[in-house]
Amino acid sequence: MYPDNETDILPLYQRLDQEGTFEFLYNQHAPVLLRICCTFCGDEQVASDMVQEIFCSLWERRHSIEIVGPFENYLYRCAKFQYYNYCRRRATDERVLAQVGLRQNSNDLSTEREIEFNDITKSIDNLVEQLPAQCQKVYKLSRQEGLRTSEIASALLISEKTVKNHLTKALGFLRLSIRDMFLIFICLS
Repeated sequence: MYPDNETDILPLYQRLDQEGTFEFLYNQHAPVLLRICCTFCGDEQVASDMVQEIFCSLWERRHSIEIVGPFENYLYRCAKFQYYNYCRRRATDERVLAQVGLRQNSNDLSTEREIEFNDITKSIDNLVEQLPAQCQKVYKLSRQEGLRTSEIASALLISEKTVKNHLTKALGFLRLSIRDMFLIFICLS
């Protein structure tokens, strides 16, 4: 087909700025593009959204877009990319929904688990209270406040070896006591 006038041989980005050109392109190509998108995704509403996205993107880039080859081929490629994006978003949404579903199932037990956690925490706190005073301080500074051995030694004005000994004593006592509590729990169950 030979160009009717000089504007037909202008690049597309120069023609899109001309009055009525964009509307003409939309009216001419949107119905075919809608069928293509609908074939890809199988949902007319999603296909309509895809066509809308394609033409919105085209409009936003109208001042700089350079299309090599026929405009129809460009639109077909755009439709494919929109479909790929749609599939990617859908897969992400399904993953998120699956995770939310898992969290909802676990939330059903969360109150029970929270009560159990609080009971265990109270039991451990009671066991820590049975430790000698200096041993309690070292354990609390280490496990509850997260201080390192050297920091505890500086704070309590004792050697690092003494701090390690207190921690070993505290953790050994807690391990034995928790094991005994666990055995009692199993026997009662």
